[in-house]
Amino acid sequence: MTQNWLGPMLYESDSDLSGLPDGVVFWGEQQSQRLDDIVNRLTALYRNYHRVIPPVFEYYETFEKGGGLSIARRSFSFKDKDGKLLSLRYDMTTPIARMMGMKFRNGPLPIRFYYAGDVFREQALHEGKLRQIRQVGIEHIGVKDGDADLEVVRLLGQSLSEIDRDYTIVIGNVEIYRSVLARLSIDDNDEAVHAAFHHKDTTSLDTVLGGRGVGTKWREILLGLTRLAGKPEVIGQRAASLLATAEGYFEKHVEPILALVDSLPKDIAGHVIIDLGLLKDFSYYSSLTLEGYVKKLGFPVANGGRYDGLYRQFGGNLPAVGFAIDIGYCVE
Repeated sequence: MTQNWLGPMLYESDSDLSGLPDGVVFWGEQQSQRLDDIVNRLTALYRNYHRVIPPVFEYYETFEKGGGLSIARRSFSFKDKDGKLLSLRYDMTTPIARMMGMKFRNGPLPIRFYYAGDVFREQALHEGKLRQIRQVGIEHIGVKDGDADLEVVRLLGQSLSEIDRDYTIVIGNVEIYRSVLARLSIDDNDEAVHAAFHHKDTTSLDTVLGGRGVGTKWREILLGLTRLAGKPEVIGQRAASLLATAEGYFEKHVEPILALVDSLPKDIAGHVIIDLGLLKDFSYYSSLTLEGYVKKLGFPVANGGRYDGLYRQFGGNLPAVGFAIDIGYCVE
């Protein structure tokens, strides 16, 4: 009887059960020690931050509220015995926002958190990315000013230098993209526009904008943003030229980034480039966006930015900024 019951549950026609699923790693002793060493060195930088451990899984709706439908669909989801849909944590920021928004929104601010743990994400085929990712990161909650942004970017630079001295920080501002779309009366969730801009596919973007009946001025500005990436002193001049006909845009969206870079310690500022066409997968980013690269990887090992509207999804209204570093990619 037992054998008949187990048979259909254990049967997998094409699976090789002798190995591991794609995107997970069995860490050996040396790799584990390397991971622990990175965690210890990074968290030592976060002396003014309090450690938190978000739950490994939450309700599916938590991640749908936080990151949007496309992010929620890439989470690993399952039902509990009561039929409720749950998801393994896709990121750390959303569970922290839910906790703060629902329970501690009236507490003393600012508050600083750090975390170290795994997140779980379905990845596109053939990208070679992990589906179980060890992360270390910080959240700076309750302050909406340049000092908080400066603190977070400085800590990102210090953190990346602990992993690889030859690192790069990319800084953008998603607010300028959304502001231009608003001028064009285009929803910033327009998938065709977003995908073309995100991949900096100017040919497709121009075609899509033409189909939307977009005029020449703002069309050229949006297309031009995709090409504004490089050292701050160069991008400042090029951005001023591109936005010359868009009154107030340079002062509101670009000058704060330039001021932020100028305020960084010189040993960190030298590793910064600005990319005004930088978009992120998460819909909750509101202005500042961040990526961090190390020498041996062709994709960002760190991601972050400012997400001032995220907490409203959970009953709060708190500005926040932070980053996460995927340290699992940094172990040889």
